[in-house]
Amino acid sequence: MTTSATPPVPLDLTLLHTLLAVPDHEDGRELVSVAREVSATLPQLVISVAAREGVPLGSGSTDELARARTRAARYEQWRAAVAEAAPHGRVVKGPSLAARYPQDVVRPVGDLDLVLPDEAELWAAARTLTAGHDAEPYELTLVTDPQGALHVLLTVAWPSPDPLLEQELRVELSTAAFYGDLGALPLRPALPARQGLADLLSVVEERVQRPFHAKDAVDVLMLLHTGELADTGAVTDTLDAFRLTPEAHELLTLVHAAAPHPTLEALVSRTGPLAEDENRRRAATGARPEPAGVPERLASGFPVWGMLLDTGTGRCPTDRLRLDPGPSGTLAHTPVGSFLLVAGELVDPAEHAAAAASLASLDAGTHA
Repeated sequence: MTTSATPPVPLDLTLLHTLLAVPDHEDGRELVSVAREVSATLPQLVISVAAREGVPLGSGSTDELARARTRAARYEQWRAAVAEAAPHGRVVKGPSLAARYPQDVVRPVGDLDLVLPDEAELWAAARTLTAGHDAEPYELTLVTDPQGALHVLLTVAWPSPDPLLEQELRVELSTAAFYGDLGALPLRPALPARQGLADLLSVVEERVQRPFHAKDAVDVLMLLHTGELADTGAVTDTLDAFRLTPEAHELLTLVHAAAPHPTLEALVSRTGPLAEDENRRRAATGARPEPAGVPERLASGFPVWGMLLDTGTGRCPTDRLRLDPGPSGTLAHTPVGSFLLVAGELVDPAEHAAAAASLASLDAGTHA
């Protein structure tokens, strides 16, 4: 089913007042204050919309927008560099959604998410950013999918240009698109071919980590009014195939309440019964016992995390990681450094020291 388009819902301060539940009589300062309570970067959207409507900006607001635009430009530079090294990588959310916003509106800028088709392209991208653009490996997560294939999530980072006001810059490289909750909602590696659907799913998947807020709603509206959601049958089928109808129904209902639209009405109607089916499916999935050890977690499809030991290279092939189990724990040697794999946040300092000693011993043996 395809519904007809209607004139775009304006992205204006009135809409943001509604989405942020700020009474109309409150001024822009209150709107920015509430936005900052929701997310550190959400004021970028509010300030840019206010500027678009002619609200005069002071030095603080002007600087906040300038920092956001500079951050986005850096990400675009790194995205272009990665595209040369890993041509099959795909951007989700971030710049892809920002391109659908009006040119003078800033979509909040956090990090950059790139999905790579395999390990070879992931490590090519990682080497490009670390060796060519001075990034540092920041976080490593490994997990197997339901078919037993190993997936890699690597974040590389740069120091914040203004550490008192904004977080470090980060690029997240992953061989899987959607991680779910690794329980009732499993890992789903692939992205749909259509970029608009990939972006929608990525926004909807955020609900696994946090409640929806105004940025998510505006993202949906931008997809709506650029025609990405017009084929409601295809949208609904994709949400169902990726098992995200409960989250999508929640978000679409929220957006339709703030900015009613026939396409949204159709999507809310279609996703409602499917969301109930998916919730029953998840409820019928029994809780899995969570192993404590690294090898057992990997074998069972639970994530393990890497503590960076050093950024030395040459301990593994250039296109994949190598796992090195030993009495000091399991080491993951990657093309950008070596990590101690751990099963939780707390790690015995003695285990970390033993892993570092094991790494030093390995290098000494290699160079002997």
